[in-house]
Amino acid sequence: MTATIARAAALAALVCALTPARADADFLVAPYVAWSRNTDTERWVPGGGATAEVTIGWVLVGADVGYGAGFFDPANDALDLIASSHVLTVTGHAGAIFARDDDARLVPYVTGGFGWMRQQARDREGLAAVTRNDPSLHFGGGVNVMLTQYLGVRADIRNFRSLRDPFDTPDPIVQDLDRVSFWRFALGAAIRFGTN
Repeated sequence: MTATIARAAALAALVCALTPARADADFLVAPYVAWSRNTDTERWVPGGGATAEVTIGWVLVGADVGYGAGFFDPANDALDLIASSHVLTVTGHAGAIFARDDDARLVPYVTGGFGWMRQQARDREGLAAVTRNDPSLHFGGGVNVMLTQYLGVRADIRNFRSLRDPFDTPDPIVQDLDRVSFWRFALGAAIRFGTN
């Protein structure tokens, strides 16, 4: 399932990149490495992903696919019963950029959106495998620093929040668990197409 989503996102980005852009629109692709902070384990876990965006004037619209490996793994490996875990987000977003003109080298932005959050964990004994697909919201911002007209670097921070309770049953063992919520810091390239 994850491989299918990744292939579909890559194909969509390729099709958009090959489509002629409007003269007053920019298309930006930003592959990145990322660190996501699980508040329960208080750990930053590694990951990565890619963002594709179109900007028209000050308006920004785009999509993002992000992955965090070992997201639910406990900090103490001696008590680690989890063999593998991850969180995957596929989101759409809209926002605003704050650049004075098309030749600006420093392009800050804010963004927010809605999407899908897949959470998965499997234990070492093969007795339990939990997979959840929840709707989610996110918000954040960042900055693109354009080194040339078409290439730059990007720093981005966003907060992701699941919109579904962890369990729908009133079991007292799990009733106090919170919805998944985490911050993600990403650093990567900014590749721009379709500039004036």
